[in-house]
Amino acid sequence: MKSSKPGPIVLANWGRRFIAWFVDYLIINVLLAYFSVEQVEKNLIPSQLLPRLPGFDISIWSPFSVLVFFSYWTFSEWYFGRSIGQLLLNLRLVDSEGRNASLKASAIQSVGKSLFLPFDCLVGWSYEPSRRIRQRFFSRLSNTVVIFLGNPSRTIREGKYVKEP
Repeated sequence: MKSSKPGPIVLANWGRRFIAWFVDYLIINVLLAYFSVEQVEKNLIPSQLLPRLPGFDISIWSPFSVLVFFSYWTFSEWYFGRSIGQLLLNLRLVDSEGRNASLKASAIQSVGKSLFLPFDCLVGWSYEPSRRIRQRFFSRLSNTVVIFLGNPSRTIREGKYVKEP
């Protein structure tokens, strides 16, 4: 019997990851709009806690939507290893050794994605060890990486990882 050696971990590129995030963002926001979550928040949460854009009846941030995004990414990336957007783009969240991410690691990296995304990305892109292996700040804290499951046409070797250009 021939044993197959697992291939190298291929780190997904930022463009593919952004598209997966955007697909998830659209899906969740359509569901939030369908279930009128913003109207429910208006009735349950004092208006001082829901700052609005001047001249518009749109809240700047929504505690319920942050909770929904956090829960969605935490549980989908822990239980299935990926969200719907990641599934469509052939991506997966794993720990730095290529194993399934734990619930704790998935929750830590989901905090950055659902609540602090600009900060999370800027720190990750600015900090050399994180930039080298394409980690956001909270991904670094959780010791997770996003990998590409397909066969990239070109790769770049980076230590123990292979990067998709």
